[in-house]
Amino acid sequence: MVEKKLFEWLGAVASFSLLIIAWAVFSMLFNSFIFPSPIEVAKTFFEFFLSGEIYPHIFATLKRAIVGFFLGLIFGCVLGYLTGMIKWVNILVKPIVELVRPIPPITWTPLAILWFGIGDVSAFFIIFIASFFPVFTNVQFGVNSLPIVCDRVSKNCSLSFSQRFVHIIFPFSLPHLMVGCRTAIGWAWMCIISAEIIASSQGLGYLIEIGRFTLQPDRIIAIMLIVGIIGLVLQNVLRVMEIKLTSWRSVSNE
Repeated sequence: MVEKKLFEWLGAVASFSLLIIAWAVFSMLFNSFIFPSPIEVAKTFFEFFLSGEIYPHIFATLKRAIVGFFLGLIFGCVLGYLTGMIKWVNILVKPIVELVRPIPPITWTPLAILWFGIGDVSAFFIIFIASFFPVFTNVQFGVNSLPIVCDRVSKNCSLSFSQRFVHIIFPFSLPHLMVGCRTAIGWAWMCIISAEIIASSQGLGYLIEIGRFTLQPDRIIAIMLIVGIIGLVLQNVLRVMEIKLTSWRSVSNE
C-alpha cells in the first residue's frame, strides 16, 4: 500500500515536471507576451495572495458555487427519491427532465440575467441548474437499482414508506448520491467560472475577463491555476466524505 502511494506521488511529480519543462520551452519559442513563462506566472500567482487582491474574488466565487450546489443537491435529492419511489411522480416528471437535461447550464445565463439581473441570484440559478441534474439522475438510478429481494423483504416486514426509505432505500442509494454530488460540484465549479466571465462584477471568472481586456495573460493563467487547485480541493473533500459515509461497502466486500 505504501509503495503504491509512493509510486503515485512520484508519477505526479514526474508528470508536473514534464509539463513545466514543456511550458518553459514553448514560452521561449513564442512571444512571451502572449505565452508567459512559468516563472512569470508563478510570480503573478504569489503576488495575488501576498497583495490580498484575490481573496474577495475567491470568496465570491465559492459562495455562489456552494449555495447553488446545495440548492441543486436538495431539489435533486427530493425529486430523485420521489420519482424513484413513486411511479406516478416519475411519469409526470420524466418527460420534462428529459427535455431540459440536454440544455447546457451555461446557456441559461441570458435568461438568468433577464430574470434576476447581474449578481449572486442569477449565479445561484445557473449553478442550481448545473448541480440538479447529476444529483437527480444518480439518486434516481440508485433507487431503481435496488434489488427486488430488498423490496420484497420490506413488504413482508410491513415497513412503512418512511421506514422503507430510512432503513433500505437511502443507505443503498447513498453511494450513488455521493457520485452525483462529486459530479455536480465539478459542473458547478466550471459553470460559475464561465458565468462570471460572461456577466459579473466580482469573482475569479471576472478576473479572467479583466485579464483579457488588459492583455495580461500571466494573470489569466495564474487565475486558471487557482481555479484548478480549488476545484481539486472541492473534489477531494467530497471524496473523503464519500469514503467516510460509505465505509460499510469496504466491510461488506471483505
